[in-house]
Amino acid sequence: MIVPDIVAGGLDSLRYSMEWVPRLSGVCPLLLAVQDGMTPDDVRSVVGPELGIAVGGSTEWKERTATAWGALARASGAYLHVLRVNTCRRIAICRDAGADSFDGSSVSRFVCNLPRLDRARRQLSLIA
Repeated sequence: MIVPDIVAGGLDSLRYSMEWVPRLSGVCPLLLAVQDGMTPDDVRSVVGPELGIAVGGSTEWKERTATAWGALARASGAYLHVLRVNTCRRIAICRDAGADSFDGSSVSRFVCNLPRLDRARRQLSLIA
């Protein structure tokens, strides 16, 4: 479950999310949505096996910073999920970042995208 956040809200989102973590801990696995303006140093002390990372934010920011979030996830033992992955290129970015999972609504809205995106997912998982 992604802890409540403020999309593209930077450090305001982090403060808001951290208010929710104690209330939700133990309910299910939690992911902290990182947003535009946040850096790995901002969340390094709170992420780990109990609080994973969900890369949110704007598309440009997400694509530019995904590998840094992947490095933090590996170093801290945190699960890494990437939000709004709706292209083959973004699937490759997830692979390069070492993401454990990703999601996107493209195939539920436009079923014609499913074969192409699934083929990209399968091909990249064979390479990794």
